[in-house]
Amino acid sequence: MEFYSVKHREKINVADNDIKKRKFNSGEGEGRIRYAAVAEVTYKGDKVKLTKFINKATYEDLKVPEV
Repeated sequence: MEFYSVKHREKINVADNDIKKRKFNSGEGEGRIRYAAVAEVTYKGDKVKLTKFINKATYEDLKVPEV
């Protein structure tokens, strides 16, 4: 999956085994749920945390562990 590194200002391809999926709840109670793919990789000698917001269908199709 392709992520964008703000620190390096370029796109980074991340292997599926380094990706996890996560739900973000914005608001009280149920609120608005946002779905994301997250990864923590080393790129050009720097440890980088990457987040990519995705839609619910893509989230459910991802075969990776949930955080």
